[in-house]
Amino acid sequence: MRYALAGSGGQSIQAHVGHREFPSYEEPPSPVVLPVLGRLRSGDVGLLLFYLGIGAISALVWARLADLSALPLWHADMIGGSAPAPNQYRPLTPWLAHLLMLLIPAGATMAEYIHKLYAVPREVAGIVAAYVALRTMTTALIFISFDRYLRTWFAPPAAAAGSLCLAAILPFTYLHVVQESDPINLLVFILAFWALAEKKDLLLIPLVLLGALNRETVALIPALYLAARLGRRPLAEVLWKAAAIGAAWAAVYLPLVYLVYGRRAYYCDVLMLSSNLSSWVPTAQVLLLFGAMWVLAVVGASRGPLLLRRALWLLPPYLMLHYVVALVIEVRLFLPYAPVIIPLSWWVLFPEARLQRPQPGGKRRNA
Repeated sequence: MRYALAGSGGQSIQAHVGHREFPSYEEPPSPVVLPVLGRLRSGDVGLLLFYLGIGAISALVWARLADLSALPLWHADMIGGSAPAPNQYRPLTPWLAHLLMLLIPAGATMAEYIHKLYAVPREVAGIVAAYVALRTMTTALIFISFDRYLRTWFAPPAAAAGSLCLAAILPFTYLHVVQESDPINLLVFILAFWALAEKKDLLLIPLVLLGALNRETVALIPALYLAARLGRRPLAEVLWKAAAIGAAWAAVYLPLVYLVYGRRAYYCDVLMLSSNLSSWVPTAQVLLLFGAMWVLAVVGASRGPLLLRRALWLLPPYLMLHYVVALVIEVRLFLPYAPVIIPLSWWVLFPEARLQRPQPGGKRRNA
C-alpha cells in the first residue's frame, strides 16, 4: 500500500504497506461509479451494515410514534386515487410500499412481528410492515449517501460522525401523523447536493424526475443549481441546464395535478402564516431541529465550500415559504437543508478533518 505524504519543497514521501495502495493527491482515486454507494472498499462493509442497522432502528422508532391506525386507510386512499391534495400528488412512496406488500403479505414473518410488537390488527400488518421495510432501506441509504457526500470535504471519521448526527436528528422529526414521503425526499436532496459537489450536474435531471413523483419540494433543486453555478460556468450553459432541470420537475408534477389525479381540495388550510406566528412553539421547534448548528453554519459560511455558502442564500426564502404555506412545527420539512447545515457546522467544529485539494501550480487549498 502506498500513501503520499506532502513533504517540504512539494516533494512526496511514499510509504509502502504490504501490497495495497492508498490513493494520494497525485494519484486520485477512481471516479464514482454508482451515485448512491460510490467507490466501496472492503473496510466499508462493516460501516454499511452499521448504517443498515441504524436505519432499521430508526424505522422501528418511527413506527412507535406514527399513527399506525390511520396508515392502512391513508394507503388505500393514495393507491385508489382518492386522497386529498397535496398528498395525492406524491404517489411514489405508497406505490413502492404497495409493491413490497407482495413480498410481505399479512401472514409473513415480518408482518407477524409487526402485529405483535405494535398491536397492529393482523389483517393490515402486511401494509405496516411494508412501510417499515421501505423506511428501513431508505433511511439506511440516507446515512450511506450522507457519509459519502461529506467525504467530499472531510476525512472518513468526520463524515461518519456527520451521518450519525443526522441519524440522531431524524427521530425528533417523527410525529403522530402519516406523511410518508419524507425519507425519499431527504435522500433525493442528499444525492442532489452530492451531484453538485462532484460537478455532475446532469444527474440532477433524473433525480428531479424521481423526486417529483414523491414530493413537490424538489422544485428547489433548479434554484440550488442556479445558485451554485452562476458566475462559475458560462451563462448559456447555466441557463439551459437550469431550464432542463426545471422542465423535468414540471414534466412530472404538472401532469400529476392536472391530468392524472386532477385538481382537488387540500386536507388543510393553504395559508398557515397566522397559525405559525400565533405561538412561540413552532419557531422554537425549528430552532431546536439543528440547535447550535444553525449558528455554526452561518459562521462556517464565511470560509466554507462555495456550494454550501451559496445554498445558504436560499435558506431565508425557503423558511419564509414554509411559514406561509406549511405547519413549521412539522420540522421534518427542513430536513432538506441538513446537507448544508451539518457540513458547514463541521467546517467550524472539525477543521483538522478537512481534506486538502490540489490547485494548479502544486498549491493546496481547502475543498
